[in-house]
Amino acid sequence: MVFKFPSENWQALLNPEREKWQSTEVFLERVKPFPEEVWVDLGCGPGYFTIPLASKCKKVYAVDSEDKMLEICQQRVKQLGLETKVEFIKCSEEEIPLADGVADRVLMANLLHELLYPSKFLSEVKRISKSNAKIIVIDWHPIPSPAGPPIEERIPEDRAVELLESNGFLLTERLNVFPYHYFLVLTKEVPS
Repeated sequence: MVFKFPSENWQALLNPEREKWQSTEVFLERVKPFPEEVWVDLGCGPGYFTIPLASKCKKVYAVDSEDKMLEICQQRVKQLGLETKVEFIKCSEEEIPLADGVADRVLMANLLHELLYPSKFLSEVKRISKSNAKIIVIDWHPIPSPAGPPIEERIPEDRAVELLESNGFLLTERLNVFPYHYFLVLTKEVPS
């Protein structure tokens, strides 16, 4: 069994304290979104990363399996007048209903540890990514932290890299920017 974040606790994901240890500004500095890029924010929740991205790039697909999260994200996007930049998509672990090769970049923040069927989900991530896409995986180190899933439910960084590489992604960068999270940048392994 994996830890699934309870959607009724969505406010916790927008706690101002989170900016101290998972700053969206630091995130944007590291990923440098371009105005012409299309991003897919998988497990978007209430839009913690979706909204900062939407103000910087061409389009963000905000994708989540929870109706409640999509609803909150949509309300927040609308309040900020960003609705032309964000499209909301409900997914399952077996299917991300987006076209092949739609994403320049895919973000999976605090999501890997929630996946029951990571291989199935990651093959969908691969399918929706362009051949030169960057995949960004941010997840919890198994260490004490002010929030997050139970420590025993977290996937250690090396195991995450192994999982991603065994599913056809290539690690290009490990960024050490957040105290409680690893930050991995990967590409789709192009078959030679």
